[in-house]
Amino acid sequence: MGSRSFFPLKGPSIEMDKTVITINPQTTIRVADILRVDLDKDGKESSTVRILHYPLIKERRSRKEVSIDLAPEEAKELHEAIKKSISFKRPPHRPRNSSKRLLVIVNPFSGQQKARDLWRDEAERVLSDGQWLCEVVETTHPGHAVEIAKTIDLDKYAGILVNSGDGLVSEVFTGLLLRRDRERALKLPIGHLPGGTSNALAAAICFASNESFSPRYGFMREAAVMAARPTYRPLRLFKAEVEGSGRVPMFMSTTWGLIADIDIESERFRWAGMIRLHIEAILIIAQLPTTCKYRARISYIPVGDKELIRKTMLKYNAVRHLFGKKHFNFEPVEEYTGESQPSGHYSSMAEALSASSAPCSTAPKLPPLDQPITSSAFTVVEGEYVMANLTSLSHLGSDLPYLPSSKLDEDDIFFLTLIDWSLIKHRLQIGTLMITIDGSRHLDYACFQVIPVRACRIEPLDGCGGNVAVDGEPKGKGKAFQVEALPMSATVIAREEVKR
Repeated sequence: MGSRSFFPLKGPSIEMDKTVITINPQTTIRVADILRVDLDKDGKESSTVRILHYPLIKERRSRKEVSIDLAPEEAKELHEAIKKSISFKRPPHRPRNSSKRLLVIVNPFSGQQKARDLWRDEAERVLSDGQWLCEVVETTHPGHAVEIAKTIDLDKYAGILVNSGDGLVSEVFTGLLLRRDRERALKLPIGHLPGGTSNALAAAICFASNESFSPRYGFMREAAVMAARPTYRPLRLFKAEVEGSGRVPMFMSTTWGLIADIDIESERFRWAGMIRLHIEAILIIAQLPTTCKYRARISYIPVGDKELIRKTMLKYNAVRHLFGKKHFNFEPVEEYTGESQPSGHYSSMAEALSASSAPCSTAPKLPPLDQPITSSAFTVVEGEYVMANLTSLSHLGSDLPYLPSSKLDEDDIFFLTLIDWSLIKHRLQIGTLMITIDGSRHLDYACFQVIPVRACRIEPLDGCGGNVAVDGEPKGKGKAFQVEALPMSATVIAREEVKR
């Protein structure tokens, strides 16, 4: 997993700025990749600076150890400069305990039951290299992570690492939202270690940070390096209200129709890992149009920003400057500065979300789902759709760059995406569209529509059915639902944008 290099005293002088250490013209070390530095005082004439870093080599993070032999004063100066540059920065929830301690929540049944092995073989050593203390807890039942997040001592940990898929991440956010001190609790950094099947949040964070990752072969080590040298980014949270299920938080998507059908119905093939989604997709698409022909009324507040609309057509591998100079910038998470908040938690999610009913902008707030929409700000359409989705992340899975222009912290804007049957030439077009999502080429299809919105309600008509899922969790078939932003964000672990 690692290698060592040694540079003697007789070599050229070392140069260091805020981003790079230059040992010689052929050897440089990015400061952001360094997890640890030590100083060995070998004698009166020389000392050795030992640097442990994880550079990108062939698009993967690799463990490297570098030893530099210098005169004692030069070695001391270099050691202190590096140590200062990589020093632990206090997380925004401001724990009283300043130690580098993380709680790691592992779902042992996630990702074909490989999450535990991925932690042991890939992530644990990285965090140890970064001198983090990790307390590991394995979940034993559904909702266990909700219980953990509801009761975690905010002063004991610098963050939570979730080693599982997106479902366990959702549980953690749910637990934090249920706390009465959630203004502070939501500043507790959450890192997603991609130990599940889809791992959409981990992929979206990597993409936003320009971090290389392999969706098909895993990127546990890359996510662990982020956790070891963290930057804290805001993640906008949303409120989904689903007929029969009430109000629930959303951080990724609410899907209806084809994508939800594939995700939920493919559970019978869970033993196959990510391939299960492809198996189910083939079975459903082969039956079109007798499947996935859903009639609905869709009401939404559109965002008429031409530049935003232009960017929705950009693919994941587009040159990054095409997204705009500041597209991937983010505002740092503000530190919690309030006084002690009440302890305990809300009795239900309905109560918790009702306590934060203020909308994020001046756009009219959605009425309760059982009440009609009367505001003229809404555009209303009816039609037959293969699917209708409301999404807020760039990825729907680690290998599904669904809408690369989506940002983690896009204030109160999210995206309505539709496949309209009236624009489909033949059923095979849907099949080819679906198999091109891994390259974002689905954005080229005229039948695939992307609409930036501030609020949206989708009402299936005529008992047409179709699975509904919030962040991948099933909520029934043919249920009406609506989404709008919450006036709050969670905090996720990322890294400064990687310059490549």
